[in-house]
Amino acid sequence: MLVYKFCHQFLAVLVHLAHTAVKRNTNFLTLDVGDKLANTDDTALMKYDTLQAKAVREAVTNMVIHSDFMVNGVLKVEKYDDCFVLTNPGLLKLPIEQIYKGGESKARNQRMQNMLRMIGYGENLGSVFPLILNAWNEKHWIKPELQEQPELMQVKLTLHIQNDVSYSSSNDPINLTERQKMILRMFSEEKNLSRERLCEKTGLSDATAKREIAFLKKTGYLERVGSFKSGYWKVLSK
Repeated sequence: MLVYKFCHQFLAVLVHLAHTAVKRNTNFLTLDVGDKLANTDDTALMKYDTLQAKAVREAVTNMVIHSDFMVNGVLKVEKYDDCFVLTNPGLLKLPIEQIYKGGESKARNQRMQNMLRMIGYGENLGSVFPLILNAWNEKHWIKPELQEQPELMQVKLTLHIQNDVSYSSSNDPINLTERQKMILRMFSEEKNLSRERLCEKTGLSDATAKREIAFLKKTGYLERVGSFKSGYWKVLSK
């Protein structure tokens, strides 16, 4: 039947686009994760062949096979300094608690899932999210956040690449990012520096600066002495 042939031709195009999207997105995503994880003496293969890089690849693949291409929306991957945000059209077919737990899967695009698995993308059914959680837990990063947004008819997955403070004790040093070190250095040089001025000097958004300052305060690297109007910042050594 013509409709049958058309459907398969259309599916083939979608798979081709999905395959291209997965390769293109995971290349720059996993390179970034690899850079964050690798030691300076690692080889290129060791650098990017990590559990975290694999988790990102699977997250992008999962985004493709669970998308609802019949509703308005786009597959979107946003890359920030401290996280990745993956968004796909459509709503979840399982409760979020079950997805976190793993063991079950209801792929919206099963044929696309099968084809992607034939070319090396896609874990066993129901094992993708536990893989992501294990990868992030291994590095003590903030737990990935899966959100269903019915008003937008989309699902959003946020993968934080930032230490989870709850894993660290006062005697357990935290590996600060270059940005966090820069913020501490700037407060050390100018203790009355306002957040607004910090953003102007560094190009950070106010939300990012606020989040980083809160993190540095919570982990004991930064202290506010006095009120926000007349006080000053004190950088603490650990």
